[in-house]
Amino acid sequence: MVAYATVAELAQVATGGWRELSQLVSGDPGLTGDLLQQKYNGESLDDPALSAAADTTLTQLEDALESVSRYADSYLNQRYRELVPLAAEHYENTGLPFAVAALTLGRLYGLDKSDDMRKALAEQESYLKDLAAGRASLNYEQPSTPDEPGRMTVNSRPSAFNWDGY
Repeated sequence: MVAYATVAELAQVATGGWRELSQLVSGDPGLTGDLLQQKYNGESLDDPALSAAADTTLTQLEDALESVSRYADSYLNQRYRELVPLAAEHYENTGLPFAVAALTLGRLYGLDKSDDMRKALAEQESYLKDLAAGRASLNYEQPSTPDEPGRMTVNSRPSAFNWDGY
């Protein structure tokens, strides 16, 4: 499965960046944010135990992003049914990656959220609702007419007005 946001975008949403992510998810106090970022960037870590902890942490973060992306699909399915799950070209340069990253961070915090975080999460939920209702859109245009160019078919209800009674 593909997530609509990356771990790097999740780190950008977090106030403390990579450090905050390592503290939230990792059970290893030796795994710093810098080490987690190095592992994410494909660099090897000298300590095998820290390398394994970083791998586990990154897997948990990616799983959380995928879970929230599927949650976002429940909103997107109302309007973009034929596209779900979305390809990257349909959501790049939109607010969807930020919304998924912010909602993922909120899930990582669980019940321990500040009031400001709750407001930000409510705004992202509202964005998903706007996508579903059509008040916001993705990088996708539906065909305007299913008929061939130059041909149009009109169907209408028969008139209920009695012309013979005049």
